[in-house]
Amino acid sequence: MIVRPQLSFTVTILIAFTLVFASVLGLAVLGFRSAGERAAVATADVNLAQVATTVSGRTNALVLPVLALIREVADTGIAADTTGNVQAGARLLAMLAAGPEVRTVSVAWPDGSLLQAAPVSVAPAAAMPAPPNEAAYVLCFSRPDAPVKTWTFFAADRTPISSAMFGRPGDPRRTQWYLQARKPGVYISTPYTLGLSQRVGLSVSSRQAGGGVLSLDITLASLSAFLRAQRITPHTLAFLFSDLGILLAYPDDTRAVGEAGGGRVSWTTLQASDDPVLGAVWNAYASGQLGPGRGKLLSVDGTAMLARLESVESLENPPVLVAVVAPRSDFTAAVDASVRSGTLLALGAFLLGFAAIAFMSWRIARPLGVLTREAQSIRRFELAAPLVLRSRITEVERLAEAIAAMKATLSSFAIYLPRDLVRQFLAAGAEPQLGGERIALSVMFTDIQGFTTIAENLDPMELTHIASAYFEAVTRELLAAGATIDKYIGDSVMAFWNAPRRNPDHAAHACAGALRARAVTQHLTEAFATRGWPELWTRFGVHTGEAVVGNVGSSDRMAYTAMGGMVNLASRLEGLNKLYGTQILVSEATRAAAGPGFVFRPVDIVVVKGATSPMPVHELLGVTDAAAAPDLRARDAAIASLKTWEACVAAYREGRFDAARAALAEVQAAGMFPLAEIYAARLAELGSQAEPGWSPSVPWGVK
Repeated sequence: MIVRPQLSFTVTILIAFTLVFASVLGLAVLGFRSAGERAAVATADVNLAQVATTVSGRTNALVLPVLALIREVADTGIAADTTGNVQAGARLLAMLAAGPEVRTVSVAWPDGSLLQAAPVSVAPAAAMPAPPNEAAYVLCFSRPDAPVKTWTFFAADRTPISSAMFGRPGDPRRTQWYLQARKPGVYISTPYTLGLSQRVGLSVSSRQAGGGVLSLDITLASLSAFLRAQRITPHTLAFLFSDLGILLAYPDDTRAVGEAGGGRVSWTTLQASDDPVLGAVWNAYASGQLGPGRGKLLSVDGTAMLARLESVESLENPPVLVAVVAPRSDFTAAVDASVRSGTLLALGAFLLGFAAIAFMSWRIARPLGVLTREAQSIRRFELAAPLVLRSRITEVERLAEAIAAMKATLSSFAIYLPRDLVRQFLAAGAEPQLGGERIALSVMFTDIQGFTTIAENLDPMELTHIASAYFEAVTRELLAAGATIDKYIGDSVMAFWNAPRRNPDHAAHACAGALRARAVTQHLTEAFATRGWPELWTRFGVHTGEAVVGNVGSSDRMAYTAMGGMVNLASRLEGLNKLYGTQILVSEATRAAAGPGFVFRPVDIVVVKGATSPMPVHELLGVTDAAAAPDLRARDAAIASLKTWEACVAAYREGRFDAARAALAEVQAAGMFPLAEIYAARLAELGSQAEPGWSPSVPWGVK
């Protein structure tokens, strides 16, 4: 079975509005975000290209003077002399003054002689003799076969001040800057610890005319400071690397080199770096996805990064590249903020629209809900309340008028129909058809004692009012007990339980219905007395058994009723009340099926007319529940004498008449009732014991 979800009109409209608005809003936001991101990325690529070009140009501007200087001097050459290298030293000091970015100038000759010049502030104190206070520059000369280095200090105007001997010389021909310049051209080294300054940096070196190598040193600290200044966003990163993947310069100069032991440093490759940005750039460059003059979107640990490369044209041995990298979010943050603001505004508009749609839907759905409830009440055959509904929607107004007219029409004909039976058919989902079924029923008949005489002495209109009030009250109580009203026959009511709606406790509910109807007739008696109306003493008969229940009649006129011998038996039980002086008589089948919640008094064993099997008959006194209403409970006196009465009846049925008379005497002492008087009359005509063949059952209708 497929269960289809049911939605109200308001919910349906709101869901449709939400889906449409959310779809449009989502597409608009996504479109705006996509367009904004494309524009932001395009702008970012342009900005990165500008930064990369700027860094490349500034690097060229930083290096070109050094390259021009070294080429100029290398072409002429600096020759060693035997007079303390005065001329060579003057040229080195002049190179320092011409290139402030140069930290050390070195020249080494083929015999291993080395002359170096540097600002005094660059050379560490432990590596040279104590300089004079006014010293600004220092020259250091050494030979591999000399026992000590010669240090000469100069003032700011490059005039000599003093000299000293300090430190053991080394062989410059084994240094990186000397070895890399064995061929013609200008070369740049990988980062290493510079000899004189003992700082990490790069050496630009070249062979010079006349033999030997000329070298200019640039520290990583100066390059790092230069790169840190190249920012267009808070997270922009610019660095230099060779086409072999060696990191040459980084904003943090400690990242470009590492400890190699013995006071030496090791250079860093992009691929081996612990910085994922460097690795991503190198992988893109090595695979050909990223090259000079091109940009690329990289994913670094889940973060989108924009990268751009440019070549440093002045450095070719080896080729040097500038990389500029920045998170894409640095460029799209404004777009994201605009999207968030736009989304919030759209959500605000959505909420306002949702409220407006909800209000309009409610205005439409409210009258539809009223009409739905009216249709459901008509289906339940509840036609009393008139339909009052006004709507500005033409279709709703016409529908309301049509339902109101239909309800009024049905109300006019409802007085001719068993309204409660129709309700039960609708509740049970049964479709009226000719035919019946055999099921167990509990059937009740009621009758008003002496109604014919009462009717003859009353005005017909007054009799109509009395009968209407009586039937209204009794019917209400029977329906409350779950009864189906079969018909009204004069002053009698026929009702049954367990059809059309199944009721497994139909016998108990029939007994409860009889007690409720008896109680309401007692209240009616009091109310009628105040108006001068006669007392309507009502008798009840209830029997439980199998009967055929269903629709009887023709295709255009049916009656839902129960038929069978057990129905006649229920009617005769009602009539027996007149003989025994009782008010509610039930059969043994009803008593057994009703359960322990009721108090019954045994009455007699009767033989049904046309049958040979005797049937015990009982009087229903009330319920056993002490918390029930007083008019539903059995009287205390009846309960007190019940065991004695049962002993009397049992002795009578066994033919022990003396024992029955003794028990009856105890009952009479507690209080007489009509049934006890009947048994007293019977026992008065009998002896002490029953004669052979005697039967306690009596023919139908005989006391």
